[in-house]
Amino acid sequence: MQPIRKTWSTTISLSTQIKQDDQTEAFDFKELGTLTLTPNAVYLRYTEHQYEVATPVTFKISQIDDILLHRHNDFTDVQLHFSPDQEFQSHYITSQGNIPITVRTNQLTNEITNDHPYGKLAVAYTLLNNHEPIGNYQLTLTIPQ
Repeated sequence: MQPIRKTWSTTISLSTQIKQDDQTEAFDFKELGTLTLTPNAVYLRYTEHQYEVATPVTFKISQIDDILLHRHNDFTDVQLHFSPDQEFQSHYITSQGNIPITVRTNQLTNEITNDHPYGKLAVAYTLLNNHEPIGNYQLTLTIPQ
C-alpha cells in the first residue's frame, strides 16, 4: 500500500532579515506554492523571484523542531538544517566555488505540522565559516489557512 500524500496550492509569505557586519537587509516575498503532506513530513515548494532570478525553494518540515530549507538556482545551491540549539555542517555552492558553512539555530518557533499544515514558522540562525560568523538571519514563513 502506497503512503498517502495530499497536495494543494497555497500562497506563502516569507520575510527575511539579514544582518552582516553593520548592515541589515530585509526581503519580503509573497509567492504561489505547493504544499504536500506525507506521513512523515510537510513539504512546501515555491519559486522566489528576486533581481530577475527565479530560485526554487523547498521547506521540509519533518517535526515541529526539525526543518530543512533547500534553495537553488543557476548561480547558487544551499541546504540549511534548522533544529534548536544545534549546529549542522553544509556547503554554499556558488559559481565562484564551494564554501563550507555551519548553520547554528538560535531560535525556532513552528506551528506547521502534518495535523496543522498552516500557520507560522520563525527561525533565527547564524551562518559561520571556519567558526567565524558570516551573518545573522531571521526568516518568518506564513502559510494561510
